[in-house]
Amino acid sequence: MKYLTIEQRERLQRELQDLASRLRSEIDAHRKLANHSQETDDDAVADLEGDLDIADLERDAKELEAVEAALKRIHEPAFGVCADCGDEIPFTRLAASPAATRCVSCQAAHERATGSAR
Repeated sequence: MKYLTIEQRERLQRELQDLASRLRSEIDAHRKLANHSQETDDDAVADLEGDLDIADLERDAKELEAVEAALKRIHEPAFGVCADCGDEIPFTRLAASPAATRCVSCQAAHERATGSAR
């Protein structure tokens, strides 16, 4: 098994830190949820827009949680190893999704099994 180099881990750590910072900013912006009732006379539209804001906030919070977990384990030997099959997660996948805990194959199988898509 080929492990990630120090340079690769440092690059991923910087990307994770940047992503965490961006997500914290987005969460702070979402905390000031707009009163959509003032923007429209249509209560259904206002409710829908409010629900979308809440969904965005929840998605960002969940992603921030995953990023912070990745930052905690970035220098552990198991970082970059698939949680399901134990194979190495290729650096190209981690570069695209640094908080990934599964290889592409296992992630696809997980999404099929749970009916979820990232």
